Amino acid sequence: MNYREDCQRAITRRDLLKKSALLAAVPSAFFPLWSEVIAPAQDEASLARLTSAGQPTAPDWMKGLIIYEIATKGFTSPRGPESGTFASLKAKLPYLQDLGITGIWLAGYSLCDPRHFYNIWTQYAVIDPEKFDPTLGTGEEFEALIDDAHSRGIKVCLDVITHGLMNGSPIVKEHPAWFRGGTWGMTDFDWTGGHSELDDWWVKVYTNFVTRYHIDGYRLDVSIYRPDLWERIRQNAATSGRPIVIWEEMNAVIPGVTDFSQRENIICTTDSDKLNPVLEHDMPGFYDRKFGRAGYYHIEIQYQDCGKVEGDTDGKGELKIRLAGLGPDKVGRRFGSDGAKPDGLLDVKLTVFGIERKPISNIVVRNEMSEEWQLRSEGSRPIYVEAAGTFGPVVEIQIGTLAWGSSIQLSCHDNGWTGFPVDKNPYVAQGSRSLFGYSFLFSPMIPIFFAGEEFNATFRALPHLSPDLYGGSDVGMGHWLYGAQLDWNELERPAHIEMFRDVKRMIAIRRQHADILGMSPGGREPNLLAVEYYAEIDVPVPYIRWNDSKVILIAGNRNTDRDAKITVRFPASMLEHCESFEVHDLWSGTPGKAYSRTELQQFCFEVIRDKVPGGGLAVYAILPRDGSPCAAAACNRSPRSWTLSDGD
Repeated sequence: MNYREDCQRAITRRDLLKKSALLAAVPSAFFPLWSEVIAPAQDEASLARLTSAGQPTAPDWMKGLIIYEIATKGFTSPRGPESGTFASLKAKLPYLQDLGITGIWLAGYSLCDPRHFYNIWTQYAVIDPEKFDPTLGTGEEFEALIDDAHSRGIKVCLDVITHGLMNGSPIVKEHPAWFRGGTWGMTDFDWTGGHSELDDWWVKVYTNFVTRYHIDGYRLDVSIYRPDLWERIRQNAATSGRPIVIWEEMNAVIPGVTDFSQRENIICTTDSDKLNPVLEHDMPGFYDRKFGRAGYYHIEIQYQDCGKVEGDTDGKGELKIRLAGLGPDKVGRRFGSDGAKPDGLLDVKLTVFGIERKPISNIVVRNEMSEEWQLRSEGSRPIYVEAAGTFGPVVEIQIGTLAWGSSIQLSCHDNGWTGFPVDKNPYVAQGSRSLFGYSFLFSPMIPIFFAGEEFNATFRALPHLSPDLYGGSDVGMGHWLYGAQLDWNELERPAHIEMFRDVKRMIAIRRQHADILGMSPGGREPNLLAVEYYAEIDVPVPYIRWNDSKVILIAGNRNTDRDAKITVRFPASMLEHCESFEVHDLWSGTPGKAYSRTELQQFCFEVIRDKVPGGGLAVYAILPRDGSPCAAAACNRSPRSWTLSDGD
């Protein structure tokens, strides 16, 4: 299927459910000063200006996070299916340390309903967030888990259900005034009702997890609702000497409150097995799109008389669309009315020709990465329109593509959501070293993935897992990844242990070369550049990342039946200051080899076919032998392939 033709399916069913919850979000009066208009900028100084006065910044260790999501009940099975505990998870920490992950997203700790969602126990059916579920263990066992994780260099962040509690919760009965309405079959907090006791209780609960149990941060399910309360929690954590990270599931960063967004950049949609083709095949092109240099956009103009007109940047349709690069900061990325305000980051500008001069009800913009912006919808990212008087015939549209946060998601518990094909696997990588490395671990973003991806776990549903959101039918037939039961015996089988070893090696490379391969701050263009290349078969666009002392080349091969022979031309500015270089094959671990400048002008290598041991990837470190600085940034960032008949 042509992805561009399919881009109108930009929002999945799950997204619609989640975004509908955002429509009940609090008025902008609850948001701190970060939402005030400031001059366009895209650096850390402007981030500081956006941040509310005195708010603690993200801890330094955030840039080194590699986040591994764990659904506690299915992660281990000490007494059969759905019997995982804090203690059995603690026993697996040596494995996680060996793998090399640096952060756990713990999606299972509170007292929760055992059957509300998909007919299994989930953190999302929370009854009392202060109490530990007795089937998971005691407070002492939880504390021992956190302490042991810290001793192994692993941070632990908790999943927080922000919208409400189960209908029968004692808290709902004891404090009925704190609640109003409901979603997800639960009772929702009345976040706009001015309940100071509710506010104080919320802050106390999540401050206590930090000060008492030394939790390192929080992932906020659905939405933040009350940023002011999370400001207080963040301040309390910093005052106690334990700075934390906070990230929302759906929305863009609130500087000084949240640090990144879980679903800012996802490799695979949650209710299908559709991959983001840009992240899969063209990491440099992903940043070309973020910075307004390239990209496909489809625009639909909806008139008040119910008529509509469409067009795209490929020249199809009645409208003519031109990508005009980055423009001044006029709009943000957050869903809801607050996102319509500037956010300190430059916007992508689109010029639209052919709009009729009559009232417009809405404008919808979509791209090939399943992102959506709308002029009038609090469930989509906002649009800024600049037009003289009435709309038409030429309109300038600005959309926010840059974000302060910087994360990428391979998979999470929501893969396999309702509607997912019953004959498909909800795990995303499925043995692909190219997807795991080229598209994910070597990107300049915080990587997030679900437990089991690292050894290509076979998806096995927990016995009670239903394919229906509220359960009750076809038990054992669900595909929701949260309900996966890991079979650790698979690590005794060659194919699984080989995948584990390859992922472990990727993580080790990322950590060893964190000065280059680590997270780059959101809103700032990373040192990442496409290189010209030739290959006889279709391969992802090779790219380099660098600092002043070395360059790292990353290439992939998604073909599972053919090895790829690739020749690349490094940027002239990278080679011009040095006569000889040392090239280290980081992926195979072979000793470094000396190359002259002439030899490196056409660098040839092989990438073994994907989904086999040592396949799918090539990773090389190139160092000037005389210590000369690297200067790759001076080159053209637009990727292009070339043929060996071009005079070579």
